[in-house]
Amino acid sequence: MKTRRIITFVLLGLIALLIVLSMAAGFITDFWWFDSLGFAGVFQTSYETRYGLWLASFVLFLAAMYGTLRTGLASVPSIPADPRFANLFEALGKFARVALYGGAVICGFMTSGYIAGHWMDALAAAQAEYFGIADPIFGNDVGYYVFTLPFLDVVKNWLLATVVLAFIGTLLVYLVRQGVSFAFGRVAASPRARVHLASILAVFFVLLAFHSWLGRYDVLYSTRSGSFFGAGYTDVNAQLPAAWIVIVLTLAAGGLLVQALIKGAYKRLAQVFGGYVAIAILATGVFPAVIQGIVVNPNEQIKELEYIRNNITFTRVAFGLDRIEERTMKPTMNLTASDLAADTATLRNIVLWDYRPLASTLDQLQVIRLYYDFPDVDVDRYRLPDGSYRQVMLGARELNQDKLPANARTWVNQKLVYTHGYGIGMSPVNVVTDEGLPEFFVKDIPPTSSVGLEIRRPEIYFGEETRTPVVVKGNIDEFDYPVGDQNRMTRYLEQTGVDMGSFFRRLMFALHFADFNLLISGYIGPESRMVYHRAIQDRVSKIAPFLSYDGDPYLVVGDGRLVWMYDAYTTTDAFPYSRPVGNISYIRNSVKITIDAYNGETQFYSFGIDTDPIIRVYARIFPGLFKPIDAMPASLQKHVRYPQDLFDMQAEVYSTYHMEDPTVFYNKEDLWNIANEKLQEEVQKMESYSVVMRLPGEPREEYIQMVPYTPNRRDNMIAWLCARSDGANYGRMLVFKFPKQELTYGPMQVTARIDQDPIISSQLTLWNQQGSSVTRGNLLVFPIKEDVMYVQPVYLQATSGKLPELKRVIVSYGNRISMEPTLEEALRRVFGGNAALSTPAPRSSPAAAITSPTANTSPLNVSQLSKSALERYERAVKYQREGNWSKYGEELELLKQDLKKLVEQSAK
Repeated sequence: MKTRRIITFVLLGLIALLIVLSMAAGFITDFWWFDSLGFAGVFQTSYETRYGLWLASFVLFLAAMYGTLRTGLASVPSIPADPRFANLFEALGKFARVALYGGAVICGFMTSGYIAGHWMDALAAAQAEYFGIADPIFGNDVGYYVFTLPFLDVVKNWLLATVVLAFIGTLLVYLVRQGVSFAFGRVAASPRARVHLASILAVFFVLLAFHSWLGRYDVLYSTRSGSFFGAGYTDVNAQLPAAWIVIVLTLAAGGLLVQALIKGAYKRLAQVFGGYVAIAILATGVFPAVIQGIVVNPNEQIKELEYIRNNITFTRVAFGLDRIEERTMKPTMNLTASDLAADTATLRNIVLWDYRPLASTLDQLQVIRLYYDFPDVDVDRYRLPDGSYRQVMLGARELNQDKLPANARTWVNQKLVYTHGYGIGMSPVNVVTDEGLPEFFVKDIPPTSSVGLEIRRPEIYFGEETRTPVVVKGNIDEFDYPVGDQNRMTRYLEQTGVDMGSFFRRLMFALHFADFNLLISGYIGPESRMVYHRAIQDRVSKIAPFLSYDGDPYLVVGDGRLVWMYDAYTTTDAFPYSRPVGNISYIRNSVKITIDAYNGETQFYSFGIDTDPIIRVYARIFPGLFKPIDAMPASLQKHVRYPQDLFDMQAEVYSTYHMEDPTVFYNKEDLWNIANEKLQEEVQKMESYSVVMRLPGEPREEYIQMVPYTPNRRDNMIAWLCARSDGANYGRMLVFKFPKQELTYGPMQVTARIDQDPIISSQLTLWNQQGSSVTRGNLLVFPIKEDVMYVQPVYLQATSGKLPELKRVIVSYGNRISMEPTLEEALRRVFGGNAALSTPAPRSSPAAAITSPTANTSPLNVSQLSKSALERYERAVKYQREGNWSKYGEELELLKQDLKKLVEQSAK
């Protein structure tokens, strides 16, 4: 019997220990993970603050509740209880004591969790600093609203909740302990009980007045006016005075209610409270509405001008629009082939590959095995070994374990064997093979490069879709890449991940991941390491959850390694007078992040620490987390780019806030829209796009992000905005404005002209027949000197296949438009066929760039053209009979060109 009891106690003890360890496993493994990355200090700061706030608020809450409940429970009934219910009252008293103290503990957990959840607000308030900008209403520095006020609001809410719960608990005590007298049929309370409740009520009304005092600042975020954001005339001249009225009223009403409660004048309590609510509604709701309707609405423009100016100024500062440099463009409409030849930097990087068809092409040509994926196609630029500056598109070949054969998805394969992707596919944006496919700068497994880009470490253990935790350095080789019918195996070479060599560590990981195999598998040895949080999005947000992250990390080749680059933002929703986009009223791209695709080394670099107070505060909170941007390797600094998400947000806000005159802003006289485009018969807002080009007036090509604007409800182009990414020009933004009195075609107008062109329209319709489908890429604007031309690639894809081929290029300039098999031909057709359009030719490609005709080339004579036309006709008929509509359309187009040349020869 004794042995059985010992065994029972031991089993219960082991179960309890297992439960405790299970609860602690997440905390322990998190610490190991942070420590393995060198960020143990970040983990320590966040957890110490979080749990320190929780413990402090929990202790304070319990102390307040215990003090008030104990006082109530120690009180003496004010009237004798009905003898018939003496036992009932005694039982109720015992139950109430347990229930109230238990309820206090539960409520303490809840309220403490609320304040601990705002640990970052507490740290920011402790390290607050100035923005150097004062709001025009209260005169406070913006830093007060961004750093201090949010935590004050949290503390105020916690105090209010504590006082309300204390009042309810104390009231329940007195109702049970003193109050209900069945003999007299009424509720009674002793003077001591009334004083006790009145003191809590007094604290509540003081806090309520403090709540109203803090609430005054809400006018800075007012949405009362539909034409602008922030405090307006009514807010300043009615809402603010009303707030002061409510503050005074709250304190007065609190005093009257306390007095009534002490005296036991319960009817007066109801009267005072009802009067307080009625006056508060009149002051904060009715009075401002009357002022808005009678004073402001009939004279809105005059009354609101100074407040509109505040909104414009603060919004432009908050989104960095005050840094945009304005320039003018005056189209001459006399662009020539010589002008094009003089701007080879732009022409050699004209984008012919849209990322959407290219993604499908990568899947078809470079996946190699079914278990690989290209999750995304990124755009970047490289200075190649030959000295040329080229824009490229590339994708990472990541491993997708879900695509392994069902019988291969074993635990060993998923955790220890199939651990990583391999290599990239990279192609220039403007090179097309004879078959209409992209030419690859980097391709295949192992990766080979045709332009001298060396990749010594092509393995991808960390990526956008690489999520499964794996074990490296196990007692089994890892799959590296396929070689014919065999597989090349490998061993991991670096110290990535967390050591799991000991039994305790394996137990912690087994509990954390709910995977018992991690504890018992013989494939895990003393050198094994657990690698997790491998998805780069999860990885960076785990380390720094207080930052906001861009939606598109991108992969670069630097020093022979594959490295992910990730943009992060400091944001707030508390910047006064700034019109928010979603929940963001201030944003800066103050952090650049790199993640090595092989070893997962993650580095945060501060970018713009001198101009952004928020990142300076974060850097003080987490010393050692942010490195200076100069510490980033030079090979990676070359690939730093202006992030598209930030640019898109700024472009959207700038469409309204380029108007700096309050009168013009109020009347929306110069409202812009981001230009629309037509894709697959759907009209949608144009995406901003990256391009390597020489900006008007600049000496050399550079990498920029750009988007065109049109006037509100019109389709002509009024301006285009760009952000620069290279060298000392990084972050500079330019807007080029067109004269309002002259017509500059916008994307939708050019699209309409393409659709209305009888030759182009008939050709596209023909290709869209049975067996194939036409996809038109983005219609891109390319500024040349003071003019703009449009370029749109056209892809043909078999209905049953997924391999789009670039078959035509459309070029539009002014009233001239042409669709030809290559960019060179289209440009020659639009700008003149005899001009020497000379640029360094990219690698073998008829559509690569503009190349000058060879010296020994002579035009075909009439006889040769006639023979060629006949041959093309016969081939077209043959393809028509076979139902090969793609080839039929090509021969028909070539036949048209021969016939045109025959007409030209005959005219001579």
